[in-house]
Amino acid sequence: MLALFLLMTACGSVNQTASSASTSGGSSKEQKLIIAMSAANIPVPDTYPTEGYEGMRFVGYQLYDALINWDLTNPDQPAQLKPGLAESWEADADDPTLWTFHLRSGVTFHDDTPFNADAVIFAFDRILKPDSEYYNAQIAGSSASSLRYIKTYSKVDDSTITIQTTQPYSFLPYDLTGILIASPEAIKQYGKDYTSHPSGTGPFKFKSMTQGQEMVMVKNESYWDGAPKIDTIILRPVSDPSARLAALQSGEVNWAEIPPTESIDLLKNSGFQVLTNTYPHIWPYVLNVQDGPWKDKRVRQAANYAIDREGMSSALLNGAAAPATQPVYKGHSWYNDEVEPYTYDPEKAKHLLAEAGYPDGFQTTFIVPTSGSGNMWPLQMNEYVQKNLKAVGIDVKIESIEWQTLLSSFVQGFPKDREVGAYNISLPTIAPNFYSNFFATDSILPNGINVGGYSNPEFDATIQKAMESFDTEEQNTYLKQASGILAEDAPWLYVVHDLNLRALSPNIKGFIQPQSWFADLTTISIE
Repeated sequence: MLALFLLMTACGSVNQTASSASTSGGSSKEQKLIIAMSAANIPVPDTYPTEGYEGMRFVGYQLYDALINWDLTNPDQPAQLKPGLAESWEADADDPTLWTFHLRSGVTFHDDTPFNADAVIFAFDRILKPDSEYYNAQIAGSSASSLRYIKTYSKVDDSTITIQTTQPYSFLPYDLTGILIASPEAIKQYGKDYTSHPSGTGPFKFKSMTQGQEMVMVKNESYWDGAPKIDTIILRPVSDPSARLAALQSGEVNWAEIPPTESIDLLKNSGFQVLTNTYPHIWPYVLNVQDGPWKDKRVRQAANYAIDREGMSSALLNGAAAPATQPVYKGHSWYNDEVEPYTYDPEKAKHLLAEAGYPDGFQTTFIVPTSGSGNMWPLQMNEYVQKNLKAVGIDVKIESIEWQTLLSSFVQGFPKDREVGAYNISLPTIAPNFYSNFFATDSILPNGINVGGYSNPEFDATIQKAMESFDTEEQNTYLKQASGILAEDAPWLYVVHDLNLRALSPNIKGFIQPQSWFADLTTISIE
């Protein structure tokens, strides 16, 4: 309660200052969206923001564009690709490793410098060329794994670039959605201080940031895809769900990510907009399958049978999540409905453990986040899973760490000096490259993000066929087969798919809840 009081006092102070400034020089009709994020910190506004994909959602895709963007306008299907800073692209019919991208003309960065092919090459050099003057190891560490199939890239003219891949690789357009383009001149001018002066081509411009408190962005009046309706976005990091709820109810914010599930009916009855939607996202445990008990498939399957997903989804989460037994949800085009889903079956779990040589169970450690991007209510959820696993003999020690710290640890792989059985981390499954990046043998660290060390030749061959296929229907067939292999092998504990719960004030109009982790804030207006 003390923490909540201090938060509300601080928010009130900030709000009062903002109101005072508005009265002295601004317009009383300013359209201002104030978002309570689940992250504990403000995302650092570089081209791969910190704080996971929540940073990408609220900062990355607001300040920047990629060559290829996500279409977030349809709530009835998973988000599809659409032209971004590239108006069109194609793979060569005779040589499918050669791609050509035709760039959008007349676009300028927020610092009024022009966007062109040189800016794209500069962005790639910053990630893929260690001997480049402006190479950024941190950005490269976060995003280069998605670009490991790029062999070369070059400028043809100011409005055209080409990319050569190491093999026929149909997933490339999805990879490029995560490569955001910044102003080369701003990076050159500000150097290490660039994140205090970020400059992209996106729908909003950076105005100010107070780390740990708030970031302010204002609309880009000359945005190439049409200016946003709202004038200002204010981001506030509020890692505690109860504090986000209190801030929404008090009017300190008008948008709250994942409020407590027990407040859903209360918020609805009070006139707030409580939004959910199915979308490609999962809350799993990434298991260390290279060492210890988790190396045995029977142990992994046993743990999956030990989890009461229905109980967690309905009782603990009040319907804000759905059970997960594969990387994607039932009904998705990549879901394999020929595989028997994991049910809550403690007796079967005990039998499998005994068969694997662990009749009395074993002890293990799970590293879990305290809050953050897509994790909903991680401590309560982890305690729920801990209880389920304890009932079949798996004694889990929970080690809770801050979200960004967990992300940094995760991309380094499992610790070598002590036993850690799993990382709990929320992950998007929005693109087919998810399968190759997280499960293919060639993506085991340090070359990728298969941190658990999963390796299966049958899976690798299947995903290879999917990557080489440029026919969507054929590609989906291979991805469905890959889902079936992952369900059977259980390199992860599949727990739930969250439903992207958020609550908005009644006067927020025009927002479309997409089937995507990301969100289009340009359509919003405030009455």
